[in-house]
Amino acid sequence: MITFKKREVVFKPYETVFRMIVNMIMIMCMAYLIVLSFFHKTTVIGHSMSNTLQNKDTVLINSIAYSFHAPERFDLIVFKPESEGISEYYVKRVIGLPGETIQIIDGIVYIDGNPLKNDVIDIKINNPGLAAEPIKLDYNEYFVLGDNRNNSDDSRFSNIGMVKQDRIVGKPWLIVSPVSRFGIIDIQTITTDDDKE
Repeated sequence: MITFKKREVVFKPYETVFRMIVNMIMIMCMAYLIVLSFFHKTTVIGHSMSNTLQNKDTVLINSIAYSFHAPERFDLIVFKPESEGISEYYVKRVIGLPGETIQIIDGIVYIDGNPLKNDVIDIKINNPGLAAEPIKLDYNEYFVLGDNRNNSDDSRFSNIGMVKQDRIVGKPWLIVSPVSRFGIIDIQTITTDDDKE
């Protein structure tokens, strides 16, 4: 006759804790690998994007954001200018889209002859730069401006110029440092008169 011995189940709380720690480590490793795969980071230099981004903010860049759709007006983009000798990334706001004609008249941006509506920045532009004359954007070009419109190197100037689609690295997504500014980037920040320079 075969007999079965009852197996006693002993509760071992340390096994549960150990399992939780292993799971947390695995989740952190996976998250780190995802960040490495799909995100880059860059540090903002200067005040051209105040108040949306500040000098020395380190941001994560979503490098696949524009793989499935093109940048839209007022999006923030990270790009590498075509000018030789410039190695760092730039962060600017998209104002003009491919095929549009851009001009700055009396401090106001015009698109295809009409004043830009619903701009998230309420500042008159002192120096129109290249946009004093109409600029017709090619099928793969974007016209970008810094949020601190009167203290920004952007598409108004030849050292930056129009941004071609293939120069766009991605979309700034998260401020990771300084810790006091940690959080998702608010692309709708309005710059006030106090920020004019």
